[in-house]
Amino acid sequence: LVTTAIQVGIAWAYYGKTCLLDYFHALRNLGQNAGLLEPKLDQMYSLRSFWQMLLPWPSVAFALYLASAVFVLALLYKTWRSPEPLSLRYAAFLVATVLVDPHLTTYDLVVLAPAFLLIGDWILGNRADARVGRTMWLIYLSYALPLFGPAIRDLRVQAAVPVFFLLFLVLVPGSSRRMRSQSSGPDGGFDVPE
Repeated sequence: LVTTAIQVGIAWAYYGKTCLLDYFHALRNLGQNAGLLEPKLDQMYSLRSFWQMLLPWPSVAFALYLASAVFVLALLYKTWRSPEPLSLRYAAFLVATVLVDPHLTTYDLVVLAPAFLLIGDWILGNRADARVGRTMWLIYLSYALPLFGPAIRDLRVQAAVPVFFLLFLVLVPGSSRRMRSQSSGPDGGFDVPE
């Protein structure tokens, strides 16, 4: 609060009252002009952009974004408090960050690089874990799907976001048992790539 007051005071002294009042008025109306300030939706990779691209009703899309973000955060809390290795919990944290960030753009996907490294290291040390095959395929898709950004513009579906969500679910304790029971095959219906 003190630093904010100092910054506003300096700006007030330098630019004057009219400029700051115009600035605060612009901030108050930011929601109406948010589309002008953001990049194209096909260059964004979060739950918010996923729902906005998929649905033509902004208020419904925003409500679904909030509900799905709260769901992801609840699962992240469960994961963080679990006895899973710290590397997997941190990877889940990074993937969840990508999912819930309302303004995550293409260049922000670098946040996933440490998650991929941590998950890859876990895979190498836990080849017998039932989640390995599924996780490997999801990492491959998570890496490749953002490369198809221009095609997504016409499809109106951000295909990478559901894959990020599935990758996150694999990292949530107990989710692999539920997913394995719903699919066929000894490793959850996926072949483990060599």
